[in-house]
Amino acid sequence: MPRVTPPLWVWGLTGVGALIGFGLLYIMANRSEKQLSQQLATDAETVLRREWAMRSDSVTRVVVLGTSLVEYGVADTGFFENRCGKRIRVIKLYRESVTINAFTEEAPIFKILERYPPDILCLEENLLVFRLPYSLNPMLEAVNRHLVLQIKAVKTQLGWRAADPKRGLFQGFPREQHALNQMDTINLATTLAEIKKREVRTQTELPALYNSLQRLHQLGTHLVLLHFPRPAILEAAIYSKSRAPQLRDLMNYYHQRYQLDYWQFNRPMPFRYFADQAHLNHIGNPIYSAWLADKICQTAALPPR
Repeated sequence: MPRVTPPLWVWGLTGVGALIGFGLLYIMANRSEKQLSQQLATDAETVLRREWAMRSDSVTRVVVLGTSLVEYGVADTGFFENRCGKRIRVIKLYRESVTINAFTEEAPIFKILERYPPDILCLEENLLVFRLPYSLNPMLEAVNRHLVLQIKAVKTQLGWRAADPKRGLFQGFPREQHALNQMDTINLATTLAEIKKREVRTQTELPALYNSLQRLHQLGTHLVLLHFPRPAILEAAIYSKSRAPQLRDLMNYYHQRYQLDYWQFNRPMPFRYFADQAHLNHIGNPIYSAWLADKICQTAALPPR
Protein backbone atom coordinates (compact mmCIF):
# COMPACT_ATOMS: atom_id res chain seq x y z
CA MET A 1 0.00 0.00 0.00
CA PRO A 2 1.55 3.33 -1.05
CA ARG A 3 2.52 5.82 1.69
CA VAL A 4 0.21 8.79 1.93
CA THR A 5 2.16 12.03 2.37
CA PRO A 6 0.28 15.07 3.68
CA PRO A 7 0.09 17.91 1.18
CA LEU A 8 2.57 20.76 1.51
CA TRP A 9 -0.06 23.17 2.82
CA VAL A 10 -0.54 20.90 5.87
CA TRP A 11 3.18 21.09 6.66
CA GLY A 12 3.11 24.83 6.09
CA LEU A 13 0.13 25.28 8.38
CA THR A 14 1.81 23.15 11.05
CA GLY A 15 4.96 25.26 10.85
CA VAL A 16 3.01 28.52 11.08
CA GLY A 17 1.07 27.15 14.06
CA ALA A 18 4.31 26.18 15.81
CA LEU A 19 5.79 29.64 15.21
CA ILE A 20 2.67 31.36 16.53
CA GLY A 21 2.63 29.06 19.57
CA PHE A 22 6.28 29.77 20.35
CA GLY A 23 5.71 33.49 19.83
CA LEU A 24 2.86 33.51 22.33
CA LEU A 25 4.94 31.48 24.78
CA TYR A 26 7.82 33.94 24.44
CA ILE A 27 5.51 36.91 25.05
CA MET A 28 4.23 35.25 28.24
CA ALA A 29 7.77 34.36 29.31
CA ASN A 30 9.02 37.89 28.66
CA ARG A 31 6.14 39.34 30.66
CA SER A 32 6.88 36.88 33.46
CA GLU A 33 10.58 37.89 33.43
CA LYS A 34 9.67 41.57 33.73
CA GLN A 35 7.26 40.85 36.57
CA LEU A 36 9.91 38.81 38.42
CA SER A 37 12.47 41.59 37.96
CA GLN A 38 10.04 44.23 39.21
CA GLN A 39 9.10 42.02 42.16
CA LEU A 40 12.76 41.50 43.03
CA ALA A 41 13.39 45.25 43.09
CA THR A 42 10.24 45.90 45.14
CA ASP A 43 11.00 43.14 47.64
CA ALA A 44 14.64 44.19 47.99
CA GLU A 45 13.71 47.80 48.69
CA THR A 46 11.03 46.70 51.17
CA VAL A 47 13.53 44.60 53.14
CA LEU A 48 16.30 47.20 53.07
CA ARG A 49 13.99 50.07 54.03
CA ARG A 50 12.68 48.04 56.96
CA GLU A 51 16.19 47.15 58.11
CA TRP A 52 17.47 50.70 57.83
CA ALA A 53 14.45 52.07 59.71
CA MET A 54 15.70 50.06 62.70
CA ARG A 55 19.33 51.06 62.19
CA SER A 56 21.59 52.11 65.03
CA ASP A 57 25.36 52.47 65.29
CA SER A 58 25.59 49.25 67.28
CA VAL A 59 24.28 47.12 64.40
CA THR A 60 26.38 45.77 61.53
CA ARG A 61 24.36 45.42 58.32
CA VAL A 62 25.47 42.73 55.88
CA VAL A 63 23.89 42.13 52.47
CA VAL A 64 24.65 38.89 50.61
CA LEU A 65 23.66 39.22 46.96
CA GLY A 66 23.49 36.42 44.40
CA THR A 67 21.58 33.47 43.00
CA SER A 68 19.91 30.52 44.70
CA LEU A 69 23.36 29.59 46.02
CA VAL A 70 22.75 32.39 48.54
CA GLU A 71 19.27 31.08 49.33
CA TYR A 72 20.55 27.58 50.10
CA GLY A 73 24.00 28.42 51.45
CA VAL A 74 23.59 31.33 53.87
CA ALA A 75 21.83 31.00 57.22
CA ASP A 76 19.39 33.60 58.53
CA THR A 77 20.30 36.49 60.84
CA GLY A 78 19.74 34.59 64.10
CA PHE A 79 22.52 32.14 63.27
CA PHE A 80 25.05 34.94 62.76
CA GLU A 81 24.06 36.82 65.90
CA ASN A 82 24.36 33.67 68.00
CA ARG A 83 27.73 32.83 66.46
CA CYS A 84 29.18 36.33 66.81
CA GLY A 85 27.53 37.33 70.09
CA LYS A 86 26.74 40.80 68.74
CA ARG A 87 24.05 42.57 66.73
CA ILE A 88 24.62 41.58 63.12
CA ARG A 89 21.85 41.72 60.55
CA VAL A 90 22.42 39.51 57.50
CA ILE A 91 20.10 40.33 54.60
CA LYS A 92 19.98 37.82 51.74
CA LEU A 93 18.96 39.13 48.32
CA TYR A 94 18.77 36.50 45.59
CA ARG A 95 17.08 35.34 42.43
CA GLU A 96 17.29 31.86 40.94
CA SER A 97 19.30 31.10 37.78
CA VAL A 98 20.34 34.60 36.75
CA THR A 99 23.44 36.53 35.69
CA ILE A 100 24.67 39.85 37.05
CA ASN A 101 22.33 41.60 34.57
CA ALA A 102 19.41 40.61 36.79
CA PHE A 103 20.73 43.03 39.43
CA THR A 104 21.96 45.84 37.16
CA GLU A 105 19.98 46.05 33.90
CA GLU A 106 16.75 44.18 34.62
CA ALA A 107 16.28 45.29 38.25
CA PRO A 108 18.17 48.27 39.73
CA ILE A 109 19.34 46.44 42.86
CA PHE A 110 22.67 48.25 43.03
CA LYS A 111 20.93 51.63 42.77
CA ILE A 112 18.77 50.57 45.71
CA LEU A 113 21.88 49.49 47.64
CA GLU A 114 23.37 52.93 47.05
CA ARG A 115 20.34 54.40 48.82
CA TYR A 116 20.69 51.89 51.66
CA PRO A 117 24.45 51.19 51.78
CA PRO A 118 25.28 48.19 53.98
CA ASP A 119 28.35 47.98 56.18
CA ILE A 120 29.42 44.83 54.30
CA LEU A 121 28.25 43.76 50.83
CA CYS A 122 29.06 40.15 49.86
CA LEU A 123 28.71 39.46 46.14
CA GLU A 124 28.45 35.91 44.86
CA GLU A 125 31.72 35.20 43.10
CA ASN A 126 30.16 33.56 40.01
CA LEU A 127 28.41 36.79 39.04
CA LEU A 128 31.55 38.91 38.79
CA VAL A 129 34.24 36.40 37.90
CA PHE A 130 32.85 33.93 35.37
CA ARG A 131 31.04 34.38 32.11
CA LEU A 132 28.83 31.31 32.00
CA PRO A 133 28.39 29.51 28.66
CA TYR A 134 24.69 29.43 27.82
CA SER A 135 23.66 26.92 25.22
CA LEU A 136 20.43 28.85 24.63
CA ASN A 137 20.05 32.41 23.43
CA PRO A 138 18.34 34.95 25.76
CA MET A 139 14.94 34.38 24.14
CA LEU A 140 15.08 30.62 24.75
CA GLU A 141 16.50 31.15 28.26
CA ALA A 142 13.46 33.28 29.16
CA VAL A 143 11.08 30.64 27.78
CA ASN A 144 12.95 27.87 29.60
CA ARG A 145 12.76 29.69 32.97
CA HIS A 146 9.06 30.40 32.43
CA LEU A 147 8.32 26.74 31.67
CA VAL A 148 10.26 25.55 34.73
CA LEU A 149 8.24 27.87 36.99
CA GLN A 150 4.95 26.76 35.41
CA ILE A 151 5.83 23.06 35.77
CA LYS A 152 6.70 23.58 39.45
CA ALA A 153 3.38 25.35 40.00
CA VAL A 154 1.39 22.57 38.29
CA LYS A 155 3.20 19.86 40.29
CA THR A 156 2.43 21.68 43.52
CA GLN A 157 -1.26 22.08 42.58
CA LEU A 158 -1.53 18.38 41.73
CA GLY A 159 0.18 17.36 44.96
CA TRP A 160 3.19 15.86 43.17
CA ARG A 161 5.52 18.39 44.79
CA ALA A 162 5.27 19.61 48.36
CA ALA A 163 4.79 23.35 48.64
CA ASP A 164 7.55 25.22 50.43
CA PRO A 165 6.54 26.36 53.91
CA LYS A 166 5.57 30.00 54.19
CA ARG A 167 8.73 32.00 54.64
CA GLY A 168 9.60 35.59 55.38
CA LEU A 169 10.91 37.74 52.56
CA PHE A 170 14.37 36.40 51.58
CA GLN A 171 14.39 34.24 54.71
CA GLY A 172 14.28 30.53 55.47
CA PHE A 173 15.22 27.67 53.18
CA PRO A 174 13.62 25.51 50.46
CA ARG A 175 11.90 22.34 51.56
CA GLU A 176 14.00 20.11 49.28
CA GLN A 177 17.00 19.46 51.52
CA HIS A 178 18.06 15.88 50.78
CA ALA A 179 21.70 14.79 50.78
CA LEU A 180 23.27 14.03 47.42
CA ASN A 181 24.82 10.59 47.05
CA GLN A 182 27.79 10.32 44.69
CA MET A 183 25.88 7.59 42.85
CA ASP A 184 23.26 10.24 41.97
CA THR A 185 25.73 12.24 39.92
CA ILE A 186 24.79 10.77 36.54
CA ASN A 187 25.25 14.15 34.87
CA LEU A 188 28.67 14.78 36.41
CA ALA A 189 30.43 14.53 33.05
CA THR A 190 28.01 17.07 31.58
CA THR A 191 28.64 19.46 34.47
CA LEU A 192 32.40 19.11 34.14
CA ALA A 193 32.15 19.80 30.41
CA GLU A 194 30.11 22.95 31.12
CA ILE A 195 32.66 24.10 33.71
CA LYS A 196 35.50 23.75 31.21
CA LYS A 197 33.66 26.12 28.85
CA ARG A 198 33.44 28.89 31.45
CA GLU A 199 35.44 31.98 30.70
CA VAL A 200 36.98 34.39 33.19
CA ARG A 201 35.56 37.88 32.74
CA THR A 202 37.67 40.77 31.49
CA GLN A 203 38.27 43.93 33.52
CA THR A 204 36.05 46.10 31.35
CA GLU A 205 32.86 44.20 30.55
CA LEU A 206 30.64 45.30 33.47
CA PRO A 207 30.88 49.13 33.46
CA ALA A 208 27.50 49.80 35.12
CA LEU A 209 28.37 47.46 37.97
CA TYR A 210 31.85 48.93 38.38
CA ASN A 211 30.37 52.42 38.76
CA SER A 212 28.08 51.16 41.53
CA LEU A 213 30.96 49.40 43.28
CA GLN A 214 32.94 52.64 43.19
CA ARG A 215 30.07 54.60 44.73
CA LEU A 216 29.41 51.98 47.42
CA HIS A 217 33.10 51.97 48.34
CA GLN A 218 32.99 55.76 48.65
CA LEU A 219 29.94 55.43 50.91
CA GLY A 220 31.98 53.25 53.27
CA THR A 221 30.68 49.79 52.33
CA HIS A 222 33.20 46.97 52.75
CA LEU A 223 32.99 45.04 49.46
CA VAL A 224 33.52 41.28 49.40
CA LEU A 225 33.67 38.76 46.57
CA LEU A 226 32.20 35.67 48.19
CA HIS A 227 33.11 32.13 47.19
CA PHE A 228 30.41 29.45 47.41
CA PRO A 229 31.79 25.89 47.55
CA ARG A 230 30.90 23.08 45.18
CA PRO A 231 31.61 19.35 45.62
CA ALA A 232 35.39 18.90 45.72
CA ILE A 233 35.69 17.30 42.27
CA LEU A 234 33.89 20.27 40.70
CA GLU A 235 35.94 22.80 42.67
CA ALA A 236 39.10 21.31 41.19
CA ALA A 237 37.71 21.85 37.68
CA ILE A 238 36.46 25.39 38.33
CA TYR A 239 39.77 26.57 39.82
CA SER A 240 42.04 24.64 37.47
CA LYS A 241 45.70 25.57 36.96
CA SER A 242 44.94 26.79 33.44
CA ARG A 243 42.58 29.45 34.83
CA ALA A 244 44.75 30.45 37.80
CA PRO A 245 46.66 33.35 36.13
CA GLN A 246 43.47 34.97 34.77
CA LEU A 247 41.65 34.57 38.08
CA ARG A 248 44.56 36.00 40.02
CA ASP A 249 44.81 39.03 37.70
CA LEU A 250 41.06 39.73 37.93
CA MET A 251 41.01 39.39 41.73
CA ASN A 252 43.98 41.75 42.02
CA TYR A 253 42.24 44.25 39.75
CA TYR A 254 39.03 44.16 41.80
CA HIS A 255 40.98 44.61 45.02
CA GLN A 256 43.16 47.46 43.78
CA ARG A 257 40.36 49.34 42.02
CA TYR A 258 37.45 48.82 44.42
CA GLN A 259 39.09 47.48 47.60
CA LEU A 260 37.03 44.34 46.99
CA ASP A 261 38.25 41.51 49.24
CA TYR A 262 38.03 37.86 48.23
CA TRP A 263 36.71 35.40 50.82
CA GLN A 264 37.43 31.85 49.71
CA PHE A 265 36.10 28.83 51.57
CA ASN A 266 39.00 26.38 51.40
CA ARG A 267 37.51 23.29 53.05
CA PRO A 268 36.79 20.39 50.65
CA MET A 269 33.08 19.52 50.70
CA PRO A 270 31.81 16.00 49.84
CA PHE A 271 28.69 15.37 47.79
CA ARG A 272 26.57 14.58 50.86
CA TYR A 273 26.82 18.23 51.95
CA PHE A 274 24.83 19.24 48.85
CA ALA A 275 21.22 18.95 47.71
CA ASP A 276 22.49 18.76 44.12
CA GLN A 277 25.75 19.55 42.34
CA ALA A 278 25.73 23.20 43.45
CA HIS A 279 23.42 23.96 46.38
CA LEU A 280 24.36 23.30 50.00
CA ASN A 281 21.88 21.29 52.07
CA HIS A 282 21.02 21.12 55.78
CA ILE A 283 24.44 19.53 56.46
CA GLY A 284 26.60 21.88 54.40
CA ASN A 285 24.75 25.10 55.20
CA PRO A 286 25.70 25.32 58.92
CA ILE A 287 29.35 24.52 58.13
CA TYR A 288 29.61 27.19 55.46
CA SER A 289 27.56 29.73 57.44
CA ALA A 290 29.78 29.25 60.52
CA TRP A 291 32.84 30.06 58.40
CA LEU A 292 31.05 33.08 56.90
CA ALA A 293 29.95 34.27 60.35
CA ASP A 294 33.55 34.17 61.58
CA LYS A 295 34.69 36.23 58.58
CA ILE A 296 31.91 38.76 59.15
CA CYS A 297 32.65 38.99 62.88
CA GLN A 298 36.33 39.67 62.20
CA THR A 299 35.51 42.32 59.60
CA ALA A 300 32.86 44.00 61.77
CA ALA A 301 35.48 44.44 64.50
CA LEU A 302 37.85 46.31 62.16
CA PRO A 303 37.93 50.14 62.10
CA PRO A 304 36.25 51.79 59.07
CA ARG A 305 38.43 52.14 55.97
